[in-house]
Amino acid sequence: MQTIIKWQTNLFRKADPVKCYEEITSLGDEVTPEQVLEKGKDPNSELSKCFTKDDSEAAYKWRLREAREIMRQLIVITKPDKEEEEKEPIQFRLMMKNERSAGSGYKQTIVMVQDEDEYQKLLNQAYEELRAFKRKYSMLSELAEIMDLIN
Repeated sequence: MQTIIKWQTNLFRKADPVKCYEEITSLGDEVTPEQVLEKGKDPNSELSKCFTKDDSEAAYKWRLREAREIMRQLIVITKPDKEEEEKEPIQFRLMMKNERSAGSGYKQTIVMVQDEDEYQKLLNQAYEELRAFKRKYSMLSELAEIMDLIN
């Protein structure tokens, strides 16, 4: 069996994925982000190429990440009025249209399901996330029946 080590995206393209993998696995069987960060502080390590050197740029990137997380974590729960029959609350999460393309952003799921084109984009995103789930957990035989349903 051949083992291929590569980056999932071009985010860390400046660093050799094989060398980074070797550096991470050299830290032990169970590795924490703190250990990877410490290793990356060594300017001679390959992992150092993965981190933003400029502190103000790093702070800006971190705050963008926090902003994305705020939008991902925010939910709206719609509850029935008192005169309506008691129902389970429906949660509508803010969903990302397409993180990788310029000009894309976040839209509420409730808005997306009301527009045919947006609904199709949401459905395509859901399928891609299912395929990613399948790739990530394909080695778990207990999930084989579920994995067979994912195309």
